[in-house]
Amino acid sequence: MKDRLTKKQLSVSMYDRGMNVVAIAKLLRCEPSYVANSLIEQGRLPAYVDLYTSTGPQNEDAKELEGVLKFTDAGSARSSVAKIDAIWQRFSSERNRRGMHQCEVVVLIGRNRAAGIGKHTEAQIFADWLMERLKGGESGRNSPKAA
Repeated sequence: MKDRLTKKQLSVSMYDRGMNVVAIAKLLRCEPSYVANSLIEQGRLPAYVDLYTSTGPQNEDAKELEGVLKFTDAGSARSSVAKIDAIWQRFSSERNRRGMHQCEVVVLIGRNRAAGIGKHTEAQIFADWLMERLKGGESGRNSPKAA
């Protein structure tokens, strides 16, 4: 009896033969993000990014935020935001705009992912933090001067 290939294995095989993520997803009747994440898990770097793909940290600042995004429940969302805020405050005191931006991007991703699966309370926790940053709240004493 021959072993059946999983969708993940088929995704990698098709990709290695030159197919793109969207075409593979259509053939396998799954989401492109599933295909992209399957490829990423196997060390491929597909030319596909969306809200649900994970390509890992793109820069040194992003490495500090790796694995911090959690929204299982309101408590884990608050804990995640608190960790991100501590990193954001440090970046702010260092006048590291790239790092501050990376924190804001991660929080926006958390908000959108939580909302996308119906976790509205958790999504609002992320949104509240981001709105505070956008209004300039709690950053006046440490914010870098505009370039």
